[in-house]
Amino acid sequence: MDTSAAVTKPTTTEKPAITAALTDFVARTGFDDIPSEAIHRAKLSFFDAVGVAIGGSTEPGPRILARFVRESGGAATASVIGHGFKATPQYAAWVNGTSTDVNGWADFSVAHMNHPTASICPAALALGEARHATGKDVLLAYILGVEISNKIAQGVKPGFHIKGWHALGVCNTFGAAAAAGKLLGLDHERLANAFGIAGAEASGIKASMVTMTKSYVAGGSARDGITAVVLAQMGFTGPQDVMEARDGFLQTFGDGVDGRRMLERLGEPFEFVSPGLTLKSYPSCTHTHTGIHAALELKREHNIRAEDIESIECAVTPVVNDFLQWHEPRGRVEAKFSMEFCVASALAEGKLDMDNFADEKLASPVVRGLMRRVTMNVSPELARLGYNPDAAPSGCILTIRLKDGTEHVRHQYKGPWEPETPPGWDALGAKFRSCARGVIQAERIERAMTLLRDLERLDDVSRLMDLVCG
Repeated sequence: MDTSAAVTKPTTTEKPAITAALTDFVARTGFDDIPSEAIHRAKLSFFDAVGVAIGGSTEPGPRILARFVRESGGAATASVIGHGFKATPQYAAWVNGTSTDVNGWADFSVAHMNHPTASICPAALALGEARHATGKDVLLAYILGVEISNKIAQGVKPGFHIKGWHALGVCNTFGAAAAAGKLLGLDHERLANAFGIAGAEASGIKASMVTMTKSYVAGGSARDGITAVVLAQMGFTGPQDVMEARDGFLQTFGDGVDGRRMLERLGEPFEFVSPGLTLKSYPSCTHTHTGIHAALELKREHNIRAEDIESIECAVTPVVNDFLQWHEPRGRVEAKFSMEFCVASALAEGKLDMDNFADEKLASPVVRGLMRRVTMNVSPELARLGYNPDAAPSGCILTIRLKDGTEHVRHQYKGPWEPETPPGWDALGAKFRSCARGVIQAERIERAMTLLRDLERLDDVSRLMDLVCG
């Protein structure tokens, strides 16, 4: 039987020049083209990411990867954060990206279901250190990388995510390439080649979500983005129309969509201005934050004790219900993606920070007992919101019923550090210190934070990296 019709590939009569538009935007945009609001918000995320990377460097996954990188050798020009040695920019970015993502505390783009900073900040820092770039140049590269990664994610959602692809591994490879290409000053043609090479490397599936591989993918995007750019600079070629080409990115990852959405609002406004990135006040999946915050607020307002609770209902959106599938977590990574654990732990402890995910807290009889009283279901009221980021895709209606019949309800549509309510420097400083304490000396922590607050005035980012290397 002739099956040729079954494998016929879609064609379009007019292919928009998506790749050229993206690379041209990166090549021609300078620091003076970035509005002050975008610069300020980017600095908040950059500051946050360095602290999170320091804290994550002590986790098992980054420690294993750091050992592999140390044993692999190569030109030691970029710091491996928290580990006290240097490696090639590609390998340093690989470990540092893994460290940034591993604790679930890096920022998040709710609109695009992506963690752009976890890959792009480490890529910009590693290559910037190796090249003795200024803080202004590194910050510009980072802003452009985030813009490219999120605009690519915008072009292929939501089907891309529904099929199981993970923007952290796919879109961030292009974002890291954009950042690295800007730092190396690649011209339009070489940057297009770098995007083509990045497209051949881009990958990431959500099945990795609760394993070491999830954060490994964040670091891998940083590594591959730098590698693509360095190769392109040397003359290596890739498909210069990788986005729109037959068998290219859009056909493979986007089911043949034409990709025009990638160019909508490109730099107008920048992603850091709208829709913005959500900084994380809790070290867990962003979709748990509304439930956690609602639980903590109800506990504070009504002095709720764990032993008085009869049941807890978390009514959520379809996005949250689909994403948080670990109802009886077996370890700390699964616990970060479990609404049941996060809400129960918050109510038992009166807080939710890294300490809540220690082994003894995961096994706590009080927390486990509360978890059995938590149910999560899709709310009819919230179901209509779907994937619409303007209508609180992470929304939660939390109901706590006490044994005496009292019922407390809170509607929590957004978490505490959303783009419209970002934290200030003091709050981020407290988070930075909590992440870095015990990894690097207190005096180095304070000096690093001072340099990060004025990143655009830093003459050489290697001064910052020397402080956080460990």
